[in-house]
Amino acid sequence: MIEHRVKLAGGVTLHVEEDGHGPALLLLHAGVADRHMWDAQWAWLSRSFRVVRWDWRGFGETPHVPGPFSYTDDVLRVMDALNIAQAVLMGCSFGGAVAIQAAVEHPEQVAGLVLVGAGLPGYAGENPPEVERLFAEAEAAGQRGDGRTVMTLMEQLWLVGPERRAAEVDQVYLERARQLLTQAFRPQNGAESQDEEWSALDRLAEITIPVLLIVGERDVPDIVGAARFMADRLPMARFELIEEAAHLPNMERSGQFDGILGDWLVTIGAAKPSGGEA
Repeated sequence: MIEHRVKLAGGVTLHVEEDGHGPALLLLHAGVADRHMWDAQWAWLSRSFRVVRWDWRGFGETPHVPGPFSYTDDVLRVMDALNIAQAVLMGCSFGGAVAIQAAVEHPEQVAGLVLVGAGLPGYAGENPPEVERLFAEAEAAGQRGDGRTVMTLMEQLWLVGPERRAAEVDQVYLERARQLLTQAFRPQNGAESQDEEWSALDRLAEITIPVLLIVGERDVPDIVGAARFMADRLPMARFELIEEAAHLPNMERSGQFDGILGDWLVTIGAAKPSGGEA
């Protein structure tokens, strides 16, 4: 594995990891984890791809710094620094939303998308009242500075799934996901993301590259809804629902996830048949 220090505007330095050779595949982590959420995929993908990952600003090893920034611009800066002209972007949750924006704004640099429980910028889905109650409780806890309650509710919503009990979930997965959740967030420090007002709703037709949509059956309902919404509108989309998985299906059901991903990469010609694990 090769490690890079990529300097960005505003004094941020990203600790970027890469391994393997072949077409570039960037792994963009979720907002409830860090780059290590992709550990189960890292080794086998590197046999067919040049895989690259890092912690976003404000997550894991990367602190926020004051001032405006764009996560989407950060993706392009990493590609420039590593001399990557074009890549497949695999993004989970918030990372998927960034991948969508990159594909729309920089189509010549994005060869394909793997969107895992991805947020869709501008999409306003609906959740059952009991799920909305959990989100409201988390927001209220955050406003009063009750970090412990926030983390408990984030675990329920995203790691377990809002309509499941923790006892129903594989405990090895859950413990690892908890570790990533607790290590993910860094203080805001006056940083201001410029991506928050961007919407993809009127621009989905511009995405004419292959897209794999993977979502956990037990994920937050409006995330499942967003995946189905995109599947109906993206011309080269494939939709896959992984049963008994929540927001991080690549961790919770890694064998099934890897099989779906490997098959799709072969289908679009991005990898040799031996590149994935069924």
